[in-house]
Amino acid sequence: MLPVVLGLAVAGSACAEPTDGAAPVRTAHDVARSSELDLETVGCSTTPPLRRAPPEFDDADPSAVRLFYDVLAPYGSWTEDVRLGLVWMPARAGVGEAFVPYATHGRWTHRAFDSGESAPIDEYVWVSDLPWGWVTFHYGRWTFAGERGWAWIPGRRYAGAWVDWRAPERGDDPSAVVGWGPTPPSQLWRVSPGPSPSRARGHGQIDVREARLVAVPYAAFATPYAYVRARELFATDIGERLLHGPAALAVAHGTQPSSAPRPPRLGFRAGDVPSPPTLDRGLQQAWMLATPATASAVGAGPELGAPPRLRTYVTGGPHFATLRN
Repeated sequence: MLPVVLGLAVAGSACAEPTDGAAPVRTAHDVARSSELDLETVGCSTTPPLRRAPPEFDDADPSAVRLFYDVLAPYGSWTEDVRLGLVWMPARAGVGEAFVPYATHGRWTHRAFDSGESAPIDEYVWVSDLPWGWVTFHYGRWTFAGERGWAWIPGRRYAGAWVDWRAPERGDDPSAVVGWGPTPPSQLWRVSPGPSPSRARGHGQIDVREARLVAVPYAAFATPYAYVRARELFATDIGERLLHGPAALAVAHGTQPSSAPRPPRLGFRAGDVPSPPTLDRGLQQAWMLATPATASAVGAGPELGAPPRLRTYVTGGPHFATLRN
């Protein structure tokens, strides 16, 4: 984007009047006259360019399925679930039996700044060490499918992480805990036959390129929550620090449903909060596919080095407390 911006700046200066004391600027008229072109052919705007942020993508845009279908296919399976519709499920060989979205195979970071050109950014960003994590942790929703494990439902709108939070009443308490769980999906995808059969010949698999995708509203009211001590939220080995079963249930009632708690509320000082690694290839891919209004602020973050090589952390299973409120 930088070369384009610079190009626009140069083009704009060609139409400006020289300022007092500055070297004469070669105007668009001079350029047109020297190249024997009419000024109207060259064109020169008399008003500044209009910068208007385009609307956000609709989360139920069918392009979400077609865009990510081939990207995720090598790492898992696309299936039509009777209850959940079209879903993608990661191969257990790649994530282990104890895979939990936003709790294993990654870590939390946070970024907050105002670029001045779009809405201020203040979000938790999940940094995944899975090769497909840049898709499934920033787009779409995860839902627990019982014995089959976790299933991902495509969505087109970007977020640093699609999670619901439970915050402690007092974040500065050394014993305080914080909880989070994947945001339940608001729609499911049903596949209707297109001009050709919607299943690939001989394999029984769905071919979304030859099918009509219909978004069906879906209401889910609970999500399994993961819990850690608030002071350990940004630990690089967070998957090993999760509270399980009775331990999670014992502390869960000390939290309450909340919007994403800002780090100071959890007792963190500014210097203790890790920022997303801007050179992370996965995050760059996720940000590039975000809405232009969101993506415009990507370059405003600090210039950070490459992220440390993350190990794969597998916990003892999705034994987390599920609360109704």
